[in-house]
This record gives sequence, C-alpha cells and structure tokens, in this order.
Amino acid sequence: MIAQSGFDIKVIVNELKELEKGRIEKFYNTPDGELIIKLYKAKFGKVNIRVLRGECIHLTNFTRNYSEQPSNFTMLMRKYMSGSSIVSIEQPFFERVIIFKIRRAEEEFNIIIELFNKGNIVICDKNLKIINSLKFVREKERLIRNGEDYKLPQPRFQELYLDKIEFKRTIKSSDKESVVKSLAIDFGLGGKYAEELCALCGIDKAKNPTLLKDDEVKKVFDVFFLLYQSIKHYKNIRPCIATRNEEIVNFFPFPFKSFEDCEFKFFDTYNEACDYFYSHTQKQEYETNAEVVVENRINQLQERADKQRENLEYLKEESERLAKLGEIVFSNYDLINNVLSKLLEANKNNIGWDEIKRMVESEKSNGSPEASIIKEINEEQGIITLFIDNEEFDVALRSNSTDIAQNFFEKSKKMKNKISGAEESVEVTTSKIEDVQNEEIVIDNEIVEKKKDDKKWFEKYRWMRTSNDFLFVSGKDATQNEIVVKKVAEDKDLIFHTSLAGSPFGVLKNGVEASQEDKEECAQFIAAYSRAWREKIPADVFCVKREQVSKTAPSGEYIGHGSFIIKGEKEFFNGIWPMITIGVNEEGKVIAGPNELIKKSCEKFVNLKNGFISPGKVSRRLMSIFDEHNFTSEDFLQFIPGDSMIEY
Repeated sequence: MIAQSGFDIKVIVNELKELEKGRIEKFYNTPDGELIIKLYKAKFGKVNIRVLRGECIHLTNFTRNYSEQPSNFTMLMRKYMSGSSIVSIEQPFFERVIIFKIRRAEEEFNIIIELFNKGNIVICDKNLKIINSLKFVREKERLIRNGEDYKLPQPRFQELYLDKIEFKRTIKSSDKESVVKSLAIDFGLGGKYAEELCALCGIDKAKNPTLLKDDEVKKVFDVFFLLYQSIKHYKNIRPCIATRNEEIVNFFPFPFKSFEDCEFKFFDTYNEACDYFYSHTQKQEYETNAEVVVENRINQLQERADKQRENLEYLKEESERLAKLGEIVFSNYDLINNVLSKLLEANKNNIGWDEIKRMVESEKSNGSPEASIIKEINEEQGIITLFIDNEEFDVALRSNSTDIAQNFFEKSKKMKNKISGAEESVEVTTSKIEDVQNEEIVIDNEIVEKKKDDKKWFEKYRWMRTSNDFLFVSGKDATQNEIVVKKVAEDKDLIFHTSLAGSPFGVLKNGVEASQEDKEECAQFIAAYSRAWREKIPADVFCVKREQVSKTAPSGEYIGHGSFIIKGEKEFFNGIWPMITIGVNEEGKVIAGPNELIKKSCEKFVNLKNGFISPGKVSRRLMSIFDEHNFTSEDFLQFIPGDSMIEY
C-alpha cells in the first residue's frame, strides 16, 4: 500500500485543522491494528479519523469491524483522551508526524502520530514528556520510552532547501545516480512528488544530478518552490485519485502530469480522496486475500477428492483381483494341493531347500505341470509364489487350496464392503467443493462505505431557494468557501460576501438574471452566518460576478485558505442585522433563510436571534419543536449561526 508523504500529510492536516475545538469521544482499534478516533464538532457532527500506522491518516466515511476486545494501548488512549477537546492539530514542518494537542478539564496532553518506520503513537504531557507509546524505540538520537522527553526525528525536508544557493549545492553534490532519487531522498520529497517535479520541469529523471546545467537547476528549483508553496498554503488544490484501466493507481492533491495517461476522479477534499483510495485499496486486498483463501480451500479439497478417487479405484480393482484369485485357486484345486504337499514331503525327507529348488527347475524343463506354476520359493518366510492364468500370487507353504481360496474371497469381500464408504467420501468432498465455489466470499475485516441518504449535491453546504427559485449555496468553513468559489461558481453566477473578515462566501446560481428581491434574500442569508452574528452588529454585504474573484495575491502578499481577492465594482446591501428563520418545508427538509421567505414555504417555523444558548442546546430544542419529524441534532446544527435565542 502507498504511504502518505510529508507533502500529502501537509494537505491532510490543513483540512483536519477544521476539527480544532472539536471533542474526542472514543478510540477504537481494528483487528488489523488500525486506530479509529471518533470526534464530534457542531459544524460537521460526528466524524472519524483513521490512522494506519506507517501508512496514512485521514477522515473516513467507511465503517470497519472493530476488535471485540480493545488493545491495551487503545484502553490507555481512552483513559487519557476520551471526552477531551482538540486544541490544535499540527504537522512539524513537512515531517510524517501529526501532533494533536488536546485538553481535558485542566490538563493538556499531546497525541503524536508518527507515520515513518512502520509508525508509532506516543502520548505525552503538555511539556512533551512521554507518558506511554505504542512501541518502544531506541535510535541513534531518539529514545521513545516512558518518562523521556519526546524528540522529533531528524528532518528529511528542510527549509534551507528553499534557498537557491543551498538547493543548488545539495543537488549538485548528491551521491544519488539520478535526479529523481536525489529529489526523493536528499530533499525528502518521496518518489511521487519527485517524479512529478521532473515531469513538470521536462528534465530526464534518470540524469545524474551532478551533470545538471545551471539553467536546469534553476528550472528545477523554481518548480520545486511553486510546488512547496502550493502544498504549504493549500493553493490550487484539486484532490483526486488516478485510475488506469479502471484500477486505482494513486492519490494526489491535484492532477499530476506524470500520470497524464490516467483518468482522474475528483473530490471536494484531500481527506475524501485519501479515504476513497485507501479504503477501496484495502477492501480489494481483503477481497483478494479472501479469494486466495477460497482458492486454497478448493485446492485442498480437490487434492483430498483425488486421493479418495484413487483409493476407490484401488478398492474396486483389488476386490476384483482377489475374487479372481480365489476362483483360480478353486479351478486349480488339486494342482496347488499337489505342489504344496510335494514340497513339504521333500523337506521332511531331509532334502535341503537349495536342492528342492534345483529339482523344481529340472522338473520345469521336463514339462511337469506342478513345477511350471512355481515362480519362487521363499523358505525363510514360509511362502511360495505361484503363477497361474497370468496371475502371480503368494500362498503359505503350510496351507491348502481350500484355505487359500477362502482367504482370497474374504479379503475380496472386505474390499468390496469398503467401496460404498469410499464412494460416499468422494461425494461429500465434491459437494464441499461445490459449496465453497458457490458460497459468497466472506471478508473477516469488512470495510463498508456508510450509506448515503438522498441529499442533493448542494445540501452538503448551507443553502436556500430564493423567492423566484434561484439556488443559493454558501460555505460552512474555509474549505467549503474554497470549493463554492472555485468549483460551484460559474460565469453567470453572483458571489456574495461581507465586508467583515471571517465571513462565508455564497454563490447565487444564475444570479446575473436574479431579481433585486432574490439578491436581498441572499444578502440576509450571508449576514446571518457572518461574524456580525457573533459581534451583534449589522453587516454590509456585497455581491460580484465570478470573474471579479481571484486567488492571485499582489506581489509579496499571501492569500489564506478560504480567502480571495475581489476586484472591480461591488453591489452593496448595507446595514443588515443578522437574523435567520428555520422551518420544515413540504418535502420534510430543514431549511433556513430570511423570515418572509421561509414563511411562504413552511407552516411551522421559528426565528433565531443572537443570544446566549449554545448551538447544541438550540438544536435539541428545535428537535422538540419539530418532534413530529424524526430529525437529528445535526439536521439543525448546520443552520444555527452560533449562540442564539428562539423566537416563535
């Protein structure tokens, strides 16, 4: 399985930071040793973070079978972490390390997840003193043990590489045989990003780095720096996975040129892309392993059936042969008795066995019928080998034809009696093979995607329908702001925002054709979810066309995640006091918007104003108000702007 690199983790953590101030509910582990962290945050409801040691970390929408008996370490995690709140989620520079700083009551702890060297999880106090760890580690400059100070590993990717001179010195002095290996190992990019960097530069990845010309080094550095900036500042991120011939190949924060022969499937977040990649890949591995188990089981049963058939054929053939020998003995009754009696008589007359054998050979040459059926005499074992009617068989010297024939018939009967049992064994094994071939493959550690409801695409955001049925969509957080502006907004749409920082962006679909009434309703919606609600002040809302919104900052400036540059003239809607009305429409869906708009489509509704009751308590009260519906708290939470009070 492909492990996440430091660059992958940087994008993941950038998105996970939206969970800061969320609450950790519980920890689980799977039989494969995965760790599942269950969290709750009002914006998102319940979410699960999956940690596969040495491989990956990401939010997951797939359910897994948890171990019936949690591991000792999982129980320890529960002891220290359950019920705590997340203070911060950080990645030390570009290391494959994630640090969850958490607080429970008055205590602070650090959960450190290491994804290198087969992975580790370390629990530390607020001063990074190790309380416990999943495994003990002793390295040259690191000691992971209870009571020790936690130390990060030696960094692979270092900021000094962002200096042109240092970058050139490092790559030109590399002892690696190729540029791609130097970028992957010397600079800590990992294979995936090193390959992409070479593809973007148009430089032969197999070229010896010491032979790079100055202009080639400059080109590599420039692209390297742009790649670094994009990953660090979450710029131009278009999460996707690559497939080739319908097989999942890899995951990327944006389509890679080095995989241009692949098809790309896009996702809203990198966590979703990684979740899809790892969960489907792991599921395929489980299914493949299950198929191998089934195949091995079938092979074992087939081998058993083959041996049983061989035994059955032997029983049939041997039963027939023994019966035939009995008949031969009876057909040559007197002849066999004469041979046995003459041999014993000669021996009693003190004739040695060597002499007897010479006499038999002499009699054979003279055409004696008795001597001609004797093939061999074994006096030591007391048996004689006879050859009659093309059948060779042994008989005891001190026996007679009656006993010999009866013995053959009894053995034949015993063999025949075993045939029915042998046939039944073959049938049972054959039936088992058919059962295994026909039965559905059972995966011990099944991975199942959570069932999705019938929500429309826009219901993952905050949304409403205006009086003239125009769709308005706004982001719930910085990541969704990025998405609604970059992916949802199109040329004929209008984008809404407030003059206050920290407010959502909203998109009025086909807004250039909307009426003034529609636009005012959107302005009221944006104002309600802006910072104006928290600060109890009116908001100035404006709208612009799609082409007026850009992510390109002036030289020397930086645009943060979820923020944009607005250019040109704006249409303002000033002095809007933040209020919101929540109701249930004819389709049984929770909707929100300006009071007059919601009154038109809902028989039952409530007004929310800025107050002192937390969103969680407000949502529970709304569940009681609309108790004729089977709503959950999460159905209302997305439409509650913050601490509120309810008006009927």
